[in-house]
Amino acid sequence: MMGTNVFEAFFVYLYRKRRLLIANFLIACAAAAVYVFVIMEKEYSASVTFLPPAGTGDGLAAMSMLNLSIPSLSAAGMSSDQVEVVFHSNAAKRRIIDEFNFVEYFKLEDSPNKFGLAERQLRKYVMIRANERGGLGMSRTVAYHIVCYHRSPDTAKKMVDFTFAILDSAIREISIDRAQRNRLFIERQLVVQNERMDSLQAIFQVFQNVNKAYNVPEQAKLSLQAYAELRAVATMNELKLAALRGELSGTSREITELRRLQRVYDAKLHEYEKGENPAVMPSLDRSSRLLPEYTRMLRGIEVQNQLILLLSRELEQARLQEARDVSPLIVTDPPFVPEYKSRPKRLLVMLVIIFAENLLVLGLLAHIFAFRTAVGSGRFNSLLNSIKQG
Repeated sequence: MMGTNVFEAFFVYLYRKRRLLIANFLIACAAAAVYVFVIMEKEYSASVTFLPPAGTGDGLAAMSMLNLSIPSLSAAGMSSDQVEVVFHSNAAKRRIIDEFNFVEYFKLEDSPNKFGLAERQLRKYVMIRANERGGLGMSRTVAYHIVCYHRSPDTAKKMVDFTFAILDSAIREISIDRAQRNRLFIERQLVVQNERMDSLQAIFQVFQNVNKAYNVPEQAKLSLQAYAELRAVATMNELKLAALRGELSGTSREITELRRLQRVYDAKLHEYEKGENPAVMPSLDRSSRLLPEYTRMLRGIEVQNQLILLLSRELEQARLQEARDVSPLIVTDPPFVPEYKSRPKRLLVMLVIIFAENLLVLGLLAHIFAFRTAVGSGRFNSLLNSIKQG
């Protein structure tokens, strides 16, 4: 009950001071308006919107037979995250501070750490924002916005242009440097692979000369065809010899000639089957032994040749990337000189000032009310009497 009486008494006290409170409120509103519209410095904002780099590239064209995409070694693009890293670099901030004299703008001329403090405050005046799309934990940056604030609208626009120029130049230099390093890497790899190709071709040439294996599949095909023709002729000779034996008795000159031819055919057939002497047409046994080694060597040379072809294409891509001196950033919304201020928000500042001032007055009145209540109480008088008697 005692607390309720105190609150009621306090509200009655405030009601008695209503004229003071109303006057204070009006004065606070007037002071806040004067501060916001006259004293407080206005800041303008300018912005530019641009698309991020295309990324690491799409590689070479798909293979015609297997329809498989080929990874590229010559890609020199940048990811979206790296754009923000370049933007927040100390080198970029220092150039902006020096260009627009932010040390003086922030009144830090006498500070021992003027550049460090200016870099911290610069975060509120030069900002980058990412516009992201995606869902289910996967997102990608589709656009960037660079926003700059300054008391001068022309300077705000110049800050955006200068900041974007720094970012664009840095990203272009990084892309060209990457392309140069990729080109040097691919050139070294191409030299190594060409040397390996020369070695494989030299080994293959020695293999061909020693074994007369110039084209084993074709040679085997010719050997098989010659063997088949000779086998057919030998079979016809055997049939004719069998026919003559049934007609003639004893030994005749014709039968002797047929037997001689049969021996020649058998020797030639054996040579086609088992011969080890290197020849233009190797034996069937020799062809079956040479074919795996020949195929392996030929396969290695063909693979090496395709690898050199891909590296040659990559080298051309890397050279094009290195010579490409165009911006990877595409501006979709260029900056313009702002016509209206962007901050601070006048209404919000006025409300804060009015609320804080009235809260202070209420606190002061509460303190006065509490003091008078204490003075009027019996305990306070007893305390004063005891102090006087002591």
